[in-house]
Parts: sequence; C-alpha cells; structure tokens
Amino acid sequence: TTRSMEFLKFRELPAGHNAIVAIACYSGYNQEDSVIMNQSSIDRGLFRSLFYRAYVEQEKRIGISAVETFEKPLRSETMKMKHGTYEKLDDDGIIAPGTRVSGEDVIIGKTAPMAQDNEELGQ
Repeated sequence: TTRSMEFLKFRELPAGHNAIVAIACYSGYNQEDSVIMNQSSIDRGLFRSLFYRAYVEQEKRIGISAVETFEKPLRSETMKMKHGTYEKLDDDGIIAPGTRVSGEDVIIGKTAPMAQDNEELGQ
C-alpha cells in the first residue's frame, strides 16, 4: 500500500474502476490509437478523477488574553479580509465536509483581535 492510500482510506472507501483493455482490430480494419467504450461505463464513473487536499490550522494565543478564533467573519465587523467567497463557511468558521468548492471559496475562517495602538493605551 502507499501512504496516500492510507490517508484517503482506500481500503475502507474504495473509489474507482478497473478497466479491461483489449488490443484487437475492429470490423476487419486496422485501428490505431482508438478506444471504444459503452455509455453505461461512463455514466457509472469510469475514468473520473478526484482531487484531495488537506489543511491544518489551529487557534493561537496572541499576548495575554487575545486569542485567534475560528468563526465566519462578518465584513461589517472585520478589517483586512482577504478576497474570496465566505458564503460556504459555517458559523464555526469551517466549511462543511463534502461541499464542492472552487478557487475563490474560503474554506477556513479565522479572526484575530487587532493590536491596540500606543495612542489608545495612553502612551
């Protein structure tokens, strides 16, 4: 087995089909570089591919009492938000498992309190 098969749990959740390929001529004429397959194989998912990527993130403590928090940031209350789509985030700041995402979707929402300026501290 490979390490990726262990991470993706292919033993418990197999995904894919084994294709049987025959090299032969079709209808008496010599065929080069051709593939003939039936529609039901394609409908059942033959030759589909999946792409997995894992992300690791954790809440960190900043200073004495300030803590980074996983949450769905609100544009009205949050400064310096990165460009992207935040609609697919749940209230806990993490996208639900199995949700289809594209390149613009944010999958982890994390906020941190802003550091106070010296003027606000009276210095």
